[in-house]
Amino acid sequence: MTQEIKQPLIKILICDDDPADRKLVRTYLQQITGREIVLLEAGHTEEIQNALDKGRIDLVLMDNQMPGKSGMEWLAEIAKKQLAPVVMLTGSGTEEIVAQAFQEGAIGYLPKGSLSLEKLKNIIDVALDKWTRLQQAMADKEKLEKLATFDSLTGLYNRRAILGKLRELINLANRYKEDCSLSMLDIDHFKKVNDRYGHLTGDAVLEEIATLIRQNIRDTDIVGRYGGEEFIIVLPKTVLSSSWVVAERLRTIIEKAEMKDSAGNAFTITVSQGLAGWERGEDAYSLISRADEALYKAKEKGRNRVQIMLGPSLRDKI
Repeated sequence: MTQEIKQPLIKILICDDDPADRKLVRTYLQQITGREIVLLEAGHTEEIQNALDKGRIDLVLMDNQMPGKSGMEWLAEIAKKQLAPVVMLTGSGTEEIVAQAFQEGAIGYLPKGSLSLEKLKNIIDVALDKWTRLQQAMADKEKLEKLATFDSLTGLYNRRAILGKLRELINLANRYKEDCSLSMLDIDHFKKVNDRYGHLTGDAVLEEIATLIRQNIRDTDIVGRYGGEEFIIVLPKTVLSSSWVVAERLRTIIEKAEMKDSAGNAFTITVSQGLAGWERGEDAYSLISRADEALYKAKEKGRNRVQIMLGPSLRDKI
């Protein structure tokens, strides 16, 4: 017994205030084979909006001359929101209208005067194919942008992105005379974790640390993976003393967290942090350098601690 192949279903919205024109388009669409088509019709603004609000629309056939809100206005709105591909149908097409339609985001264009079953079927096939390729291209672009911005393992900002965010925040702090602090966090003896439990467990530890940091800082704070087992946490509008409270709380939370290897065996880790408060006129690399120096001292003093590095202006007052 031959199994019947289910045809792809598409929902087409016909937007035209002329019932005769809608009937003509509907008649042609009902003759199309090879696709299962669900037709929706709208003759005025409320009907169009209701149809768009109800759910997925695979294709919009839009007449340019619509009451209340023109077809071009609908086209611009639908294209901006990426709701569905739009093919413009018009009875008075000029080169200017065609150019405007494509500029506003139309996938296709077809004058009503030359409407036929073959032309309508062809424009639908072309429009759906073009829309699919455009959506894939947008998804690929988004993926590339994400790869360029976020660390693939932890999902945090990568080194380049966190540095960019830090520069932006320093510019804002300088402009509005606000405070800003930075913590450089490093996992203690991370090499031993990899050597003892394996790199997969090491990766899991990095992911867990990233999660713990995200869960225990403010939405306005920014965290990124600086490299290896090092993380940068930027705390906008935060004085050094308040930043120390945040850093110390993170240190305690991580110290108490239970990590597990691939066999389910539990173990714990600790982190060291170097903390520095931004000073007027200081750039990102200077601030990071002081936090890094503080981190080095924290490790020198036995690790699992938060070490503060004061800036020149504060050191001069001591």
